[in-house]
Amino acid sequence: MKRFQVWLLALMLVFPSLAQAAVTDEFAVSNGVTYTEIVEDGTVPQSIRVMEIDATDPYTKVEAGVPDPLNKLVQTSKQALAASEEGHEVIGAINGSFFNREPMPLYFVAIDNYLVNGGMVESSADEFVSQMIAFGMNKNGKGQIDQYSTQFTYSHNGATGTMAGHNGQRHPNTTMVYTPNFSAGVTTTNPYGYEVIVVGAGDPSLRFGESLTGKVIGFRPYGEAKGAAIPKDGFVLSAHGTEAEALSQMKIGDTVSVSVNVDEKWQGADFMIGSGPMLVKDGKVALTMNPNSPKAREKAPRTAVAIDQTGDKVAFITVDGRQSGYSTGMSLSEFAAYIQSLGYDRALNMDGGGSTTMLAREPGDFTATIQNKPSDVWGERPVSTFLMAITTAPKGVPTTINAVLSSGAALSIGESVGVKIDSIMDEYGNPVKVENVAITSDLGTVSGTTFTATKAGTGFISVKKGTAEVRLPVTVKAAPENKASLLDSFEESGWSVSPVKTVAYDGSHSLKVDSTAQPAQPIALSGSPTLVSMRVYGQADGAQITGTFLDAKGVSHNASFGTVTWNGWKYVSVPVQSSWTKLSALSVTKPGVYMDALKSVYGTSYKEELFRDVPVGFRAETDIASLVNQAVISGFPDGKFQPQTTLTRVQAAIMLQRAMKLPVAGVKNPGFTDVPATYSSYGSIAAVAEAGIMFGRADGTFDPQAQLTRAEMAAVLKRALELPEAEKNYFPDNYAGTFSYSSINALAASGITQGFPDGTFRPREPIKRADFSIFLNQGLEKN
Repeated sequence: MKRFQVWLLALMLVFPSLAQAAVTDEFAVSNGVTYTEIVEDGTVPQSIRVMEIDATDPYTKVEAGVPDPLNKLVQTSKQALAASEEGHEVIGAINGSFFNREPMPLYFVAIDNYLVNGGMVESSADEFVSQMIAFGMNKNGKGQIDQYSTQFTYSHNGATGTMAGHNGQRHPNTTMVYTPNFSAGVTTTNPYGYEVIVVGAGDPSLRFGESLTGKVIGFRPYGEAKGAAIPKDGFVLSAHGTEAEALSQMKIGDTVSVSVNVDEKWQGADFMIGSGPMLVKDGKVALTMNPNSPKAREKAPRTAVAIDQTGDKVAFITVDGRQSGYSTGMSLSEFAAYIQSLGYDRALNMDGGGSTTMLAREPGDFTATIQNKPSDVWGERPVSTFLMAITTAPKGVPTTINAVLSSGAALSIGESVGVKIDSIMDEYGNPVKVENVAITSDLGTVSGTTFTATKAGTGFISVKKGTAEVRLPVTVKAAPENKASLLDSFEESGWSVSPVKTVAYDGSHSLKVDSTAQPAQPIALSGSPTLVSMRVYGQADGAQITGTFLDAKGVSHNASFGTVTWNGWKYVSVPVQSSWTKLSALSVTKPGVYMDALKSVYGTSYKEELFRDVPVGFRAETDIASLVNQAVISGFPDGKFQPQTTLTRVQAAIMLQRAMKLPVAGVKNPGFTDVPATYSSYGSIAAVAEAGIMFGRADGTFDPQAQLTRAEMAAVLKRALELPEAEKNYFPDNYAGTFSYSSINALAASGITQGFPDGTFRPREPIKRADFSIFLNQGLEKN
C-alpha cells in the first residue's frame, strides 16, 4: 500500500488538477500479481488500473498470445479464457499492439522464438510506430523494452540475398517473404515485380536462427495482375525493381532457403511484441513520436506495458477514456508522465481507444474478468494480440479465508446475521471452492451461513476450512428485562388485510381479522422475548386466536392466544419458545376479531396496563380485570375504561345480567315506556327486571341513561346477590326509613363495602364505573 501512496503523491504533483486521487480497489490476484484501481475525481476525471507482475515469482509468467487463425480478431477476455488451462491459468491480461483491416497484427510479433508477423515500421514520426521497439520477456526471464533489429535472408545456389521483411508491404527495390500466416492467402503485391513460389518446407513457420528450405514450383512474372497463392507448406519470395533480377535466376526444382534472425539481446526471448511509441526510458518521459501530432494529443483510452530498472517487475497499465463524467482519457504525453510518476524505468504504448481492456482474476474467482470499462458503446472490442499474466502454481491447501458479516451491529438474543464468504485462497494465491466450510460460535447456532444469537456476550464466529480460519468478532446483547417493544400498531398497510378505523386501542387503526392475516414479511422477534402480546377486541363469541411462529430453520409453530370470552378490549399474550425467531401469521376461527398493539415482551415481571386509563396498580385494577375475564364489563372502542365516569342505569343492567348469567331470549316484556323491544339493550333490562333485581320509575319508565346512585347500587346488588337483611346501621348518613337503608347495611355486613375514609356512605352520589366494578366483583366472590 505504501508504494501506491507514493504514486498518488507523485501524480498530484504532475497533475495538480487531478488532486482527488484515491485507490478504490486493490487486491492480490496471486502471490506474484497485484491489481490496483486509481480513480481521479478532480476537474478531469480519470480511471486508471495497474497490474504489477513479479517476474521473480517461480509460479508467475508473462506471456503473449494471438488468435488462431492469425487473421482473426478476438476479444481479449475470450483469448484469455481460451489460453487458460489447469496448471497454466490466465489471471490477468491486457490488449496487445495495433492491427490492420485484413485483419492482422500491424507490427512485429514473435512467440517462442518463432516469427509470427514481421510487420512494418511507419516512416513518419506522427505515427505510433516509427521505430523498431518491442516488449518481451528475455531469455533471463526479465521484462525487456528496447530497440530490436532483424536480418531476413534467402539463399539460392550458394548466393545469399537480403529481404526487407515478412508478410509486410513490399516497397520499391526490396524483397519480401510471404508465409501462410499472411491473411489474404495470396500475395497482394502490385504486378510490377517478380515472385517465386516454393513448396516442401514442411512447417512454414520461421524460427530465429534457423532456415526454411523448399523447392521452386512456379513463378508470378512481371505484369501479372493476379497475386501468387501462398502454399501451406512453403513460402513466396516477392521482389521489386533491382531486387527482381536475383529471383529471375531461379528455376523449377531449384532449392531455396529463407532465414530470419534477431539481434542478440532478443535471442531466446519468450516473446516479442512490437509497438510504440516508447513512453518512458531510463525513468524519464521519452516519446518516440511527435507529441504534437493529432494521434498523440488526443484524450483517449490508453494501454501500456512498463518495467522497472531490473526487469523483475512488469506492469500492465490502462486508463479509460471517452466517457464523460467517468474517465476522460489522456494524451500520450500525459500518459507517459503518469507512468513515469509511478516509478517505472521503461514503458511502451500498446493499442488504445476502444481496444483498451484490462482483465484480472478477483479473489475467489476462477477466471479473469474485465475490470475497466471499454469505450465502445457495444462493449469489448476484438483485437489481434494480447498480453497475459500466468500462474503455474499447483493447487495447495486452504490458508486464507476472507469473510465478513452482513452487519457489524451488536445482536440481540434471537437475532440473526449472515456470514458472507468472499474467498478462500491456498498458499499460492489460488482460489479454493467455497464448500464444506465449518461455521461455529459459542454465542449461538448456525444454519447454512446464518448465525442466530442465543447467548449474551462478546466472542467470535469461526469460519474454517481445513487449517484456514478467520474469526469474525460478534457481540450479543443481554435480553432486556421487564419491558415491551412494539412490533406493529397496524397504522399502515403491511398485512394481507388492510387496517380499519372501526375500533382502535393504540392510534387510529386496528387489524380486523376474519380468518388469517399475514404480514408482507415475517416480523422478527428480536432479543428473544418471553411473550408476544396484543390487544384483542372481541364479542365474547368463542373465537380462537392463533399465532404462527417460525423458528431459525423456517419451520412453523402454532400457539394459542386464547378464546374470546370477553367483550371489548383485552390484553392477551402467548409464551415464545427460545427457537422462535419470527411471527408469520395471525388467525381466528370466527370473523370480526380486532387486533392492535402487537408487542414483544421481555422478562417475567412485565405487567401491561389493563386499559389505557387503568394503569398498573390502580385501586380497582383487580376487580375490573376479573369482570373483564368473565365478560361482565368491557372498555370502550378507543381502548379506555373511563373508571371515573358515572355508571348509567342501563350499564348497570347490562353488567348485572352478564354477571348473573340471566338469559335474554324469551324474557317477559317489563312494559317500560322508554324501553321498546327494539332498544339495543332491551334483553338485559328485561332480564334484570324479570329477575326482580332492578325496577322502573313510578312513571312507568326505566330511565336507562340516568345515573345510578350509590343507594340504588346497594339495593340492586342486595337483590342480585340475595344478601340477608341487616338492621345494624354502619353509616351515619344512611337514614332509617329510606328504600336503601337495609341494602346498604347488608353490603357492609357482608364485607362488600366499608364506605369512605370519613365513615360515610354517601348514598345520593352517583356510582362510578370503577366503584361499581369493585362492589360487583367482591359481591360475586363472597356470594
